[in-house]
Amino acid sequence: MSNEQDPLKEALADIEAKRQQLQREKKRGRQPHDPDLQRHVGTLLDRIRRLQRETGGSHYEYEALRKEYEAKANAEVRELQKQARQERISRLIAQADLNPEWVFERMDHDDPSLQYPIETARYFISGFEHWEKSGGGCMLIYGDYGTGKSTLAGAVAHELIERHQKSVIFQQWASIVDRLFFNVIEDQEERNQYRRALEEVDLLIVDEVAANRAKLAESQSSFLGHLLRRRRNLSRSVILITNHSPESLHRAIGDFSFEAIKAFNPVDIHLAGPSRRPNIGHYSG
Repeated sequence: MSNEQDPLKEALADIEAKRQQLQREKKRGRQPHDPDLQRHVGTLLDRIRRLQRETGGSHYEYEALRKEYEAKANAEVRELQKQARQERISRLIAQADLNPEWVFERMDHDDPSLQYPIETARYFISGFEHWEKSGGGCMLIYGDYGTGKSTLAGAVAHELIERHQKSVIFQQWASIVDRLFFNVIEDQEERNQYRRALEEVDLLIVDEVAANRAKLAESQSSFLGHLLRRRRNLSRSVILITNHSPESLHRAIGDFSFEAIKAFNPVDIHLAGPSRRPNIGHYSG
């Protein structure tokens, strides 16, 4: 903008100087003739009229036009930033593999048993950037199947992405095990990249930890413990979801992994009650 406008401002100043010179000449009774000046003035007037038509102005004021152009440019920049932000949010949601229905708005806020879990989850969100500077935060969400554990964690993930554009991985423990221990990811470098992503993503949500297992295999328990310690060292937060109580989870994953959870000073949320999933026909079991 300035490259186009500043020379024009200088030209206008030059015209004004010439105009004043002509007026002085007229006062002396002389009628000067300056063809170059006339052409220069004509060119500038054409440009001014064009700018007036484009901007709808009745007269040309350099400062006013500069401000108008800057306002338009800033509006365009804000729109581009908004579009880029929305594209990043969409990309982060896709990468996180989140169910679109896992949002706070779809949870039953009138259910008394959900009030504390929702309040705690929102507290976790509000303090997330603090956890990033102090070793990471941790929520342990446990309860029976269908009580809303994954929905609550997913709602946290959606809000962190949309409000703070944080990166999230939402993964079932069985899927992590398959990828790293049973060669679902065959290429070693891809496995290493996946492992690093689990360690470094802003928020890691591990669902169904030790589901239907009284005790994890030693290799899996060791990996979980090392993963949690690595994330703690990087100040990366984690949400663990399980159908185990804290006591039975301790037995299932062993001392090494359980102590790694305790190092986060976790907040535990117990989701109780019957399944919140819809019934199958007339069967509500």
